[in-house]
Amino acid sequence: MNVIDLKRPLKPGDLELAFSIDVFKQHIGALHARSEPLRPLHLHTVSDFGIVREHIYTSSRSIGEAFVAELLEDTSLLGLVSDLRCDTKGVISITTTRHFEWHTDHGRVVCTTCGRFFNGPRGLRIHQVTQHKIAYEHAQSTALATETQLVLYVPPQVVSPPLTSEPAKDAGLIAAASGDLATLQKMVAQGWDVQTTDRHGSNALAWAAGGNHVDVCVFLVDECNLRVDELQGKPGMKRNALHWAARNGHIQACEWLLRVQEMDVNSPTEDGTTPFHFAVWNQQPQMCHYLASVWHCNVHILNAYGCNASQWGALTGSVPMLELLQSYGVDLGVLNTNGHSALHKAALRGHTEACAWLLTHGGLGIRHMQPDKDGFTPTSFATTNGFPLLGAFLAEHCAAPIAEEHHHSLS
Repeated sequence: MNVIDLKRPLKPGDLELAFSIDVFKQHIGALHARSEPLRPLHLHTVSDFGIVREHIYTSSRSIGEAFVAELLEDTSLLGLVSDLRCDTKGVISITTTRHFEWHTDHGRVVCTTCGRFFNGPRGLRIHQVTQHKIAYEHAQSTALATETQLVLYVPPQVVSPPLTSEPAKDAGLIAAASGDLATLQKMVAQGWDVQTTDRHGSNALAWAAGGNHVDVCVFLVDECNLRVDELQGKPGMKRNALHWAARNGHIQACEWLLRVQEMDVNSPTEDGTTPFHFAVWNQQPQMCHYLASVWHCNVHILNAYGCNASQWGALTGSVPMLELLQSYGVDLGVLNTNGHSALHKAALRGHTEACAWLLTHGGLGIRHMQPDKDGFTPTSFATTNGFPLLGAFLAEHCAAPIAEEHHHSLS
């Protein structure tokens, strides 16, 4: 497979395959070369048991659709690929799970009809009504359901992820992020504005706390009068220094913020997300233990959407984290304001092992497999987001107790 750089941004996915167009062009070219009339492409396959099957392709699109159907049955792609689709020309668009979660992290929602991403439900609704001629009521429901409410993602191989996808370009922020106290002190003495923020609205203290540079934090607070409890960042995603430190698993920075600065261990964001929630989401078990056992944080707290730590843990797919939350007595079966359980969250991201654990050791059952307020179940979430095998597993698991209940009612 040849992968080439595109001159335009690829909106539906992060990989494109145009081989079906090339195959059909070669077929048509061969017919012309032999002065034969146009006809569909006929292929014959022979199974291991000697069964011969004929496949007829009338266009490049039919070739692409057949290839997509085969790929959807390939279990090796489970968890790697989030979406596969073929357009009217036969171009196959592949959206990897990592690419899908990057869009989710940035608040973007996906059109399940064509795979394009949009900045929020309104853009998705307008697109579906104008481009796909979908009725307004259905488009509205789809747009609302696509918002997952918890939209954070960091690649699992990153131990201490940076605060943004690329370093701040301001020299003062770079010094704070790298822990270069001497350079930062010199810049402040020369007039550098300590209120400077990056393009997302985060200042030097956020960068320093997120990097576990306590000496820089002390300087910024004691000498520059920056506030540790100030929420900063993009609208709807503002956080303070404690949130960043907990998110990245930095116990030293948290200790200074909690003991010296006397911050509230349950300090919330605008939507009620706590340092413990961020530690759970970023799979920081030592930080979770520190916050829960040393500072006795409220592990049961709900955010503004009615989500507790179990739903943050389910988004990561980490079974050990779910087991840790269970040991703290966190309610794994809570339903948020939209009717989402932890099972909905795990299914949305295609986390098969987490779904299986929740349905067995986690104690979740038929109550947690019901439709949310927009009509989406864990099964439909998995299926529509490119995880058909997980969708089939959940559908089977959902059908079993219903059949058993029906059997008892007839007894």
